[in-house]
Amino acid sequence: MLISRTILIKEQRAVMAFLDSLNRGIAKRLITDFDNVGERSVRLRYGLVAGLSSIVATIILFTVKLVLGIMADSVSVIADAFHLLSHLANSIVLVASFVIASRPATEKTPFGHGRMEHIAPLLMAIFLIVTGIQVGESAVHQIAEPHEVHYWHALPWILAATIVVKQFLYQFFRYLGKRIHSHAILTNADHQFIEAIITLAVIAGLIAGHLFHIPAIDGYLGAGVALWLVYLGLVHAKSALVPLLGQAPEPEMIERIREIAVGVDGVEGVHEIIVHDYGSFSLVSLHAEMPEKLSTRQMHGAAERVERRLTKEFGGDAVCHADPLMERTPEIEALEGEFARVVEETEGVSGFHGFRVVGTGDDQIIIVADINADLSVPEAKYDELAESLEEQVMKRMKNVEYCTFYVTPKYAF
Repeated sequence: MLISRTILIKEQRAVMAFLDSLNRGIAKRLITDFDNVGERSVRLRYGLVAGLSSIVATIILFTVKLVLGIMADSVSVIADAFHLLSHLANSIVLVASFVIASRPATEKTPFGHGRMEHIAPLLMAIFLIVTGIQVGESAVHQIAEPHEVHYWHALPWILAATIVVKQFLYQFFRYLGKRIHSHAILTNADHQFIEAIITLAVIAGLIAGHLFHIPAIDGYLGAGVALWLVYLGLVHAKSALVPLLGQAPEPEMIERIREIAVGVDGVEGVHEIIVHDYGSFSLVSLHAEMPEKLSTRQMHGAAERVERRLTKEFGGDAVCHADPLMERTPEIEALEGEFARVVEETEGVSGFHGFRVVGTGDDQIIIVADINADLSVPEAKYDELAESLEEQVMKRMKNVEYCTFYVTPKYAF
């Protein structure tokens, strides 16, 4: 059993390696400057190859399935064909979105048009939902008043051939989408895979209906396809809305930003990282912690080096704000350690940065810090959280006149 499983894993890896090699070979022939995925013009070519090849394949497959569905008088096959129309609309939207996204910035759109790549999946989702409702209507009629499907032996084999085509398109589009991290292309790839599964179910239903003489199976399959289309549309609509509303960056990206910034001489820490996603590029802003003994010129130089390195890594633009750190005297370190223990025991506070102590001249001190709230704490509770922490500090730390706390917003890391 263990040997057979090992052989199976090796065979799967060999197949995946072959598909990757095949997809890369095809893509390199179709896309000029294939490896330069950071360039807007190359990104456009990826989108055009995925979209146009999907359009051509979809028109051919739609024609084949529609003719088969009419000849067989099968609701499920016709429904499968009209599902392809949603693919056609999706592919047209995909091409249009990449063309628009590649347009340069204008006076009214200074950040360019890259977010069109996020709008495309939302439009695709709407097409899926509408198609599902229309297909469902025809399926209900077939269930209520079933009629015999005109079955012939070549029918399932022709439909099976379309599955092979869909699986190839799925692998190819998924490869392209991963190369440029395009949600629109990956969504289109998922549709190809789902279409193959739906066609497989239609084939099984046709054979079962023919063998057992139950024409209503055709209607139930059509209804199943319709429900799946509506569900799929809702799922894609939700995933498309998140980046439009403002999606949190991947943890790996945040860690990479920290790594790059701290790698610059003079930078000891980083906080309040904010990433704006504009589809084809990102805008990054952050606060870099530097010793206050550095001169203004030295801080400015370090901040500019951070900006240049981040821009080179992620494209787009970067803005770095220099935050001076207090001199780390034993007294300050002791106060910060005491404050850290209070923070650790205060519910709803996950951490802090930018700790500062201001003396008033009467042996009284003012504590200033930025604090991080747990993700579960709503923003409406931020003032209450800051007041709660100040109350704990006043109780447990000596000579504190008052505190000034700023709660870092959820979009900053």
